[in-house]
Amino acid sequence: MASSNFTETLRRQALRRADREALVDGDARWTYAELDADVDRHAAALLGAGIAAGDLIGVLGRNTGRYVIELLALSRIGAISVPLNWRLHTNEQAYVIDQAGITGLLYDDDFAAEAAALITRTGLRIAVANGERALDDAHRLTDLLAGVPAGARVPDAEKAPADVHRLLYTSGTTARPKGVIHTCGNLTANHLAQVLELELTQDDRILVSAPLFHVSGLEAPGLATFVAGATMVLTPTFKAADIIRIATRERITGMVLAAQILFGLLDGDDIPDLGSLRYLLFAGVAPSVRQEVKRRLPHVRLVDTFGMTELCNGVCYLDAAHEQTKIGALGAPFPGVHIRIVDEDFQPVPPGVAGEIVVRGEKISPGYWNDDEANRRTRRDGWFLTGDVGRIDAEGYLWFVDRRADLIKSGGENIASAEIERVVAQHPDVSEVAVIGVPDPTWDEVPKAYVILRAGATATPETIREYCRAELARYKVPKYVQIVTSLPRNDSGKVLKNGLRAAAVTG
Repeated sequence: MASSNFTETLRRQALRRADREALVDGDARWTYAELDADVDRHAAALLGAGIAAGDLIGVLGRNTGRYVIELLALSRIGAISVPLNWRLHTNEQAYVIDQAGITGLLYDDDFAAEAAALITRTGLRIAVANGERALDDAHRLTDLLAGVPAGARVPDAEKAPADVHRLLYTSGTTARPKGVIHTCGNLTANHLAQVLELELTQDDRILVSAPLFHVSGLEAPGLATFVAGATMVLTPTFKAADIIRIATRERITGMVLAAQILFGLLDGDDIPDLGSLRYLLFAGVAPSVRQEVKRRLPHVRLVDTFGMTELCNGVCYLDAAHEQTKIGALGAPFPGVHIRIVDEDFQPVPPGVAGEIVVRGEKISPGYWNDDEANRRTRRDGWFLTGDVGRIDAEGYLWFVDRRADLIKSGGENIASAEIERVVAQHPDVSEVAVIGVPDPTWDEVPKAYVILRAGATATPETIREYCRAELARYKVPKYVQIVTSLPRNDSGKVLKNGLRAAAVTG
């Protein structure tokens, strides 16, 4: 049986398309031959640093060519990559390192201070810097590369479809991040679906602005760009003006955009020169915004999708043929993906009836890393239970109805309300807390905390927010804190968050 190591694809492209541009990072550019050679040298450096097949290696850095090469080099030697969310607080990153069992860390110089804190706190066995600084007895990647000849070759490790390729951590709907397993087979299935559904060719130039610690950066289409023999263009920024500038300069043909970036396209009267662009991939955009983007960019295919980390990105894209006749639909399932709508008894419901969206197929993660309870809760009879509510029409197209009740989606990030509640509840003045997402014109939603204080407590909304800043990533800190004397409850005493949402008034 042939190996399922993704980097074998890169090896083949280096033969077939040696001189074609593979990767762009600002002024730095790699052909397929150059990229494959750099991956070999980095793989040799990692082996020299003591990293071996099967090791779990954290990667901490922004969207750069070096970051992509690190991920590919880890794949080449058969190590398991764990991209770390650099937006997380050090406390949260340390939890991920411990929960995953990470034994090594690759980091950019920009994160040297964070890496030092994590190494001290977690006792990492190996730390490899990819810049000019090294810590303790860590090896500098630049030093290792200096000792590796330019023609070094490292064979692609043999990998079976069921072997773990990487872990991606997502906050999901619980108070702690969960490690989503992506197997080599998951990647293969997703990459083939991306090439087919987005009609990718070697002439495409795909802009990756979503962070590479997110599934949308890695897999929409992400690494599938190399399967098509196309060009991946990186940008570390999520600002609309910067993305449009790079898209114009690099003659981008496709990209993923968060809702707030689409809003940026609508600002002003000038239409950017995006004549090369043929598709925009997004989710959760209001139909009115979608229609305005289409009016300004009529030649561009607007691709709605439904996806999540557990599904190795999207499982359906709205096709061009139904772009206008099914506005609001998320598309029909990819080949090899099955989507079903079920009721509370896990029975299929008729077309048009709302229920929970459940999914199975070759690109669906086999489960969460070291989390049996979460796996039991989200798996049933081979199906993954998304917790989201949707419906499927008579023609097999999926429509989204409602999001998971306690998940806050803010600026492309998933924020677990329980995680914020856990931190706020530790404040000595707090008796009880409930957190929900409230509408925000820029970020879609932002966290709002309803807090009951202890008798005689003097905490204010700002002191509670300041307390959260010391424990949470900035985007998780409640934008609003409201001091209340009671919370709405049902007969069993459970807080009714739907009641809070209905009555929520920001400010």
